[in-house]
Amino acid sequence: MTQPFILQWIVVSVVTAAAATAWAEPPAKAPVADEPVEVFEAAEVEVWVDQENGPVPAPAIERGLFGAGLRAIFDAIAPVPQPALPPIPADEAEDGEMPKDPAQAQLWQQRKQIRQQAKHLEQLFQPVLRTELEMIRQTCGTLAPESRQRVLAVGKAAVTQTALEFATRQMLGGQPRRPFDARRSIQEPLAKEVEPQVSAAEFAAYQREQRLRSERRGEAARVAIVAKLDRQLDLTAVQRGAIESDLEQRWDDAWLRELDDQGVVMNNYRPAPDYANGCIEPHLDESQQAEWQRWRRAAGIAVVGVHAGWNFDGQGLHQEDDWWTK
Repeated sequence: MTQPFILQWIVVSVVTAAAATAWAEPPAKAPVADEPVEVFEAAEVEVWVDQENGPVPAPAIERGLFGAGLRAIFDAIAPVPQPALPPIPADEAEDGEMPKDPAQAQLWQQRKQIRQQAKHLEQLFQPVLRTELEMIRQTCGTLAPESRQRVLAVGKAAVTQTALEFATRQMLGGQPRRPFDARRSIQEPLAKEVEPQVSAAEFAAYQREQRLRSERRGEAARVAIVAKLDRQLDLTAVQRGAIESDLEQRWDDAWLRELDDQGVVMNNYRPAPDYANGCIEPHLDESQQAEWQRWRRAAGIAVVGVHAGWNFDGQGLHQEDDWWTK
């Protein structure tokens, strides 16, 4: 929400610095009345990101000292990609003692900070785990008590690893941003552990329920996306149908993030669902497209942050059944 203020401060600072330099140096000669005076016009700087084609650089400004100074500042504040950190082991003991080499010691301390953050984040993923456990309980009721304990242990380990991944992404924002599905990172290890412990019929029932649940969530997310667009852009019935049809045909499970929208407002806009821009913009008229671009610049995914895509697609259950500990 502070981005417009930061950009205004940068522009004002550059103008002030240029003016201060001019005032600090005495003129080589007295000004001549007929000598033309260069007037600096106000310049608006707009920085945004095109989700279809990648980052769009700020427009070049050729205004002598002002333009060169502003370009240097934008180059300075541009994010510098960081090398991807190797996966952090779940067992903290594997970190060992702090290395003596300064560079390695810095990485070691960074891992400690990520682990500390991950411990706080684990509570976010517990409801997701409990929901997945309930799905297993309802479809794989013959799971033996000793097998339940192993499944539960695998689930808890998955929560720890998911929290580590989440914390790593939070604290190392310059890393390459890859799709991240928190629910799937917990669900897949559980399914792998359950499959050899139950009958083929039970596991098929479990897989069928997972598929149907995913389909229901996708349908709910598409309805939510179209409703949000309609509120902001006043779509026609034909536009609503066309956009929903496109969303269904080109569906990406990452778009389930819309189910986690809790009504946050940024720059007077709700978060724009421009992660699905290819299914939306082609169906808008000229005035709607102009408003859509304003919306994207104010509260698109580039502003809200990719972390919006690290979705849970629902909060999940808050307590697992006693069946798991019997």
